[in-house]
Amino acid sequence: MYRRDPLSTVSFASLSSVALRPVSLLRVSLQRATRPALVALACAVTLNSALLSTAHAQNLGFMHDSPIAFMKQKDMASLHDALSAALDKSADGQTTEWSNTGLGNSVPITATITPKDAVQDGGMNCRHVAVQLNARNQQQNWQPLFCKSAQGWKIQKR
Repeated sequence: MYRRDPLSTVSFASLSSVALRPVSLLRVSLQRATRPALVALACAVTLNSALLSTAHAQNLGFMHDSPIAFMKQKDMASLHDALSAALDKSADGQTTEWSNTGLGNSVPITATITPKDAVQDGGMNCRHVAVQLNARNQQQNWQPLFCKSAQGWKIQKR
Protein backbone atom coordinates (compact mmCIF):
# COMPACT_ATOMS: atom_id res chain seq x y z
CA MET A 1 0.00 0.00 0.00
CA TYR A 2 1.24 3.46 -0.91
CA ARG A 3 2.08 5.51 2.16
CA ARG A 4 1.88 9.30 1.96
CA ASP A 5 4.09 11.49 4.12
CA PRO A 6 4.90 15.21 4.18
CA LEU A 7 7.80 14.87 1.76
CA SER A 8 5.99 12.69 -0.76
CA THR A 9 4.37 15.80 -2.21
CA VAL A 10 7.52 17.92 -2.31
CA SER A 11 7.39 20.42 -5.12
CA PHE A 12 10.20 22.59 -6.39
CA ALA A 13 8.42 25.61 -4.93
CA SER A 14 8.33 24.14 -1.42
CA LEU A 15 11.98 23.09 -1.30
CA SER A 16 13.12 26.30 0.32
CA SER A 17 11.03 25.51 3.39
CA VAL A 18 12.47 21.98 3.46
CA ALA A 19 15.99 23.36 3.22
CA LEU A 20 15.36 25.66 6.17
CA ARG A 21 14.24 22.89 8.54
CA PRO A 22 16.62 21.97 11.36
CA VAL A 23 18.86 19.07 10.35
CA SER A 24 17.40 16.69 12.97
CA LEU A 25 13.83 17.27 11.75
CA LEU A 26 14.92 16.88 8.14
CA ARG A 27 16.70 13.61 8.99
CA VAL A 28 13.54 12.20 10.61
CA SER A 29 11.42 13.37 7.69
CA LEU A 30 13.81 11.81 5.18
CA GLN A 31 13.80 8.49 7.06
CA ARG A 32 10.02 8.36 6.65
CA ALA A 33 10.00 9.70 3.10
CA THR A 34 8.82 7.60 0.22
CA ARG A 35 10.91 6.93 -2.84
CA PRO A 36 9.09 9.53 -5.01
CA ALA A 37 9.75 12.19 -2.39
CA LEU A 38 13.46 11.35 -2.23
CA VAL A 39 13.72 11.38 -6.02
CA ALA A 40 12.03 14.80 -6.14
CA LEU A 41 14.36 16.11 -3.42
CA ALA A 42 17.45 14.77 -5.21
CA CYS A 43 16.33 16.34 -8.49
CA ALA A 44 15.67 19.66 -6.79
CA VAL A 45 19.07 19.69 -5.08
CA THR A 46 20.77 18.86 -8.40
CA LEU A 47 18.81 21.55 -10.22
CA ASN A 48 19.55 24.09 -7.49
CA SER A 49 23.28 23.30 -7.65
CA ALA A 50 23.29 23.62 -11.43
CA LEU A 51 21.50 26.97 -11.28
CA LEU A 52 23.84 28.32 -8.62
CA SER A 53 26.99 27.28 -10.48
CA THR A 54 25.64 28.78 -13.71
CA ALA A 55 24.82 32.04 -11.96
CA HIS A 56 28.27 32.14 -10.38
CA ALA A 57 30.00 31.55 -13.72
CA GLN A 58 27.89 34.24 -15.36
CA ASN A 59 29.10 36.81 -12.84
CA LEU A 60 32.54 36.68 -14.45
CA GLY A 61 31.31 36.15 -17.98
CA PHE A 62 31.67 39.83 -18.79
CA MET A 63 35.47 39.48 -18.38
CA HIS A 64 35.76 36.69 -20.95
CA ASP A 65 36.21 38.97 -23.96
CA SER A 66 37.81 41.92 -22.21
CA PRO A 67 41.13 43.11 -23.65
CA ILE A 68 43.12 42.17 -20.57
CA ALA A 69 41.89 38.57 -20.86
CA PHE A 70 43.86 38.25 -24.12
CA MET A 71 47.14 39.60 -22.72
CA LYS A 72 50.10 37.30 -22.24
CA GLN A 73 53.04 37.86 -19.91
CA LYS A 74 55.15 39.48 -22.67
CA ASP A 75 52.27 41.86 -23.41
CA MET A 76 51.99 42.84 -19.75
CA ALA A 77 55.75 43.45 -19.42
CA SER A 78 55.84 45.56 -22.59
CA LEU A 79 52.79 47.60 -21.52
CA HIS A 80 54.38 48.14 -18.10
CA ASP A 81 57.56 49.45 -19.77
CA ALA A 82 55.54 51.77 -22.03
CA LEU A 83 53.54 53.01 -19.03
CA SER A 84 56.71 53.72 -17.03
CA ALA A 85 58.27 55.58 -19.97
CA ALA A 86 55.12 57.68 -20.45
CA LEU A 87 54.98 58.53 -16.75
CA ASP A 88 58.66 59.53 -16.79
CA LYS A 89 58.83 61.45 -20.06
CA SER A 90 55.38 62.54 -21.29
CA ALA A 91 53.85 65.90 -20.51
CA ASP A 92 50.38 66.08 -18.97
CA GLY A 93 47.83 65.32 -21.67
CA GLN A 94 50.38 63.86 -24.12
CA THR A 95 49.18 60.48 -25.43
CA THR A 96 51.53 57.56 -26.08
CA GLU A 97 50.45 54.67 -28.33
CA TRP A 98 51.33 51.05 -27.50
CA SER A 99 50.70 47.75 -29.30
CA ASN A 100 51.72 44.14 -28.81
CA THR A 101 52.99 43.78 -32.38
CA GLY A 102 55.92 41.36 -32.52
CA LEU A 103 55.34 39.91 -29.05
CA GLY A 104 53.98 36.57 -30.27
CA ASN A 105 50.34 37.06 -29.31
CA SER A 106 47.86 36.12 -32.05
CA VAL A 107 45.39 38.72 -30.70
CA PRO A 108 46.30 42.28 -31.67
CA ILE A 109 46.10 44.55 -28.62
CA THR A 110 46.59 48.32 -28.60
CA ALA A 111 46.61 50.90 -25.84
CA THR A 112 46.77 54.63 -25.36
CA ILE A 113 48.53 55.99 -22.28
CA THR A 114 47.87 59.60 -21.27
CA PRO A 115 49.41 61.01 -18.08
CA LYS A 116 46.99 63.54 -16.60
CA ASP A 117 48.51 65.45 -13.74
CA ALA A 118 51.36 65.37 -11.24
CA VAL A 119 50.51 65.36 -7.54
CA GLN A 120 52.32 64.80 -4.26
CA ASP A 121 51.14 61.90 -2.11
CA GLY A 122 52.94 61.16 1.15
CA GLY A 123 56.06 62.93 -0.09
CA MET A 124 56.17 60.87 -3.31
CA ASN A 125 55.84 62.16 -6.87
CA CYS A 126 52.64 60.73 -8.33
CA ARG A 127 50.69 60.97 -11.56
CA HIS A 128 47.18 60.12 -12.61
CA VAL A 129 47.10 58.38 -15.97
CA ALA A 130 44.36 57.37 -18.40
CA VAL A 131 44.90 53.99 -20.01
CA GLN A 132 42.66 52.70 -22.78
CA LEU A 133 43.19 49.07 -23.80
CA ASN A 134 41.65 47.67 -27.02
CA ALA A 135 41.36 44.10 -28.32
CA ARG A 136 38.79 42.30 -30.50
CA ASN A 137 36.45 45.29 -30.69
CA GLN A 138 36.38 45.57 -26.89
CA GLN A 139 37.68 48.47 -24.84
CA GLN A 140 38.75 48.89 -21.23
CA ASN A 141 39.51 52.21 -19.56
CA TRP A 142 41.42 52.80 -16.34
CA GLN A 143 42.49 55.97 -14.54
CA PRO A 144 44.86 54.81 -11.81
CA LEU A 145 47.28 56.84 -9.70
CA PHE A 146 50.96 55.82 -9.92
CA CYS A 147 53.65 56.99 -7.49
CA LYS A 148 57.38 56.74 -8.10
CA SER A 149 59.51 54.91 -5.57
CA ALA A 150 63.07 53.60 -5.67
CA GLN A 151 61.67 50.47 -7.39
CA GLY A 152 59.91 52.46 -10.12
CA TRP A 153 56.29 53.48 -10.70
CA LYS A 154 53.79 51.62 -8.50
CA ILE A 155 50.02 51.77 -8.69
CA GLN A 156 48.39 53.21 -5.59
CA LYS A 157 45.29 51.86 -3.91
CA ARG A 158 42.61 54.46 -3.44
